[in-house]
Amino acid sequence: MALFDEATLTRLRRLRLAAGRVQRGGARGERLSRQFGAGQEFGAHRPYTQGDDLRRVDWNVYGRLGQLFLKLFEQPGQLRVLLVADDSPTMNFGEHDKWLAARRALAAIGMIALEGSEHVVLSRLSVPTPVNFDGTGEARLLQLLDEMPVAPAPTENTAGVRGLFERRGRDSVLALVSDFQNREPLIGILRDARRAGVRAVAISIAAAEELNPKLDGFSRLQAIAGADTRLRIDERVLAAYREEVQQYRESVTRAVHAAGAAFIELDSADPIEPLIVDLMRAGVIGA
Repeated sequence: MALFDEATLTRLRRLRLAAGRVQRGGARGERLSRQFGAGQEFGAHRPYTQGDDLRRVDWNVYGRLGQLFLKLFEQPGQLRVLLVADDSPTMNFGEHDKWLAARRALAAIGMIALEGSEHVVLSRLSVPTPVNFDGTGEARLLQLLDEMPVAPAPTENTAGVRGLFERRGRDSVLALVSDFQNREPLIGILRDARRAGVRAVAISIAAAEELNPKLDGFSRLQAIAGADTRLRIDERVLAAYREEVQQYRESVTRAVHAAGAAFIELDSADPIEPLIVDLMRAGVIGA
C-alpha cells in the first residue's frame, strides 16, 4: 500500500505551505536561510538528481567513483530534524499496519521540515548509516520510506542512532516512532538525546487488536522467536490482558517523560494530519 493517497498528499502540502509562510515571516525563517556560501559547515553528500545545481557537485568524489554527488551544507543554527524509525518485527502487525502508520508519520514530518529549509536525516534502528536530505529531497524521502522494510529480528544495537547526536545536538530535534514493545533501547536513545541537548518527541503507535483483542476460545500465539503457545481465551483472561497492557503503556509514558521527551500515542488507524498539526502547534516542526 502506498504511503499516501493523492487527497492526503494534497492536505499535507497545504499544511506544509502554511508552515513555510510562518517560517518566512518570522525570525526562524530568517536563520534557516538555504543560501550557500562562506561560513557554512559541510554536512553530507547525496546523489545528484536531474535539475540539481551542478555548482554543488563534489567533483573530487566524481573523480573517484564516477558518480555525481552533491555537497550538502548546514548553515550555523540550521535545524536538523532527525527521523528515527523502529523497524522491529513487532511493527509489522495490525489490520491497520503499524509499520505503514510509522512510515506515514515520519514522511509527513519530513515533508514539513523540508519546506522550512531544515536539514532532514532519516535513520532506522537496524541500519547504522543515516540518509541525509535537503530542501529538494521530498520525492526521495517518500520513496525510501515507501520501500523501507521491517528488520528480520529485533535490534538492540542503537549506536548508529546515538551517533546522530554527537555533532550540533542543540540545533536538532528528534522524532522517534515505535510501538515501544522493546522499550529499553529506545529510552536509552531518548536519554542520550537529552544529554546532547536534542529536543525529542516519541510517537508510540499501537494497533486496535493489541489494545482490545477480539478473541474467544482456544488461540495459538505465534512467537517472533521460540515455540508457539496454545491458550484458552475467556473474558477473565482478556480483562487481565487489558489491565496489563494499560499498566505497561503508563510505565512507557513515565519513562519517556523521565528521559526528557514529549510523548504522543497514535492508533495505527488514525489519520496523519492531526498529528502534524499538534507537532506544529507545539513548535516541534514548522513554527
